[in-house]
Amino acid sequence: MFDLPNISIPIYVFLFVYAAYMLFYVLYALFNIYHLIRYGVYGFGLYLIVTIFTGGTIILVAGSVFLLMEYDWTHAITSGDAAEFYNEDLFPNL
Repeated sequence: MFDLPNISIPIYVFLFVYAAYMLFYVLYALFNIYHLIRYGVYGFGLYLIVTIFTGGTIILVAGSVFLLMEYDWTHAITSGDAAEFYNEDLFPNL
């Protein structure tokens, strides 16, 4: 009989995916802000848009960080745990 080894993956691996996404988002946001300031029409509207964009970004990032701080990131997912969630009847109506 074929037996899979018990593979254990810590959950903090997903934080690397989150960090990569946040790095991409920060670079993209800086790119957008640079182009707004460089090529935008100067005035109150430009500064208002940049301020709202930056404030919204800070609120959303802080909110996601505070939500992620609630979890125990040292827990590991094992292959045995993943197998118990499998249901042979994935698509019962087909």
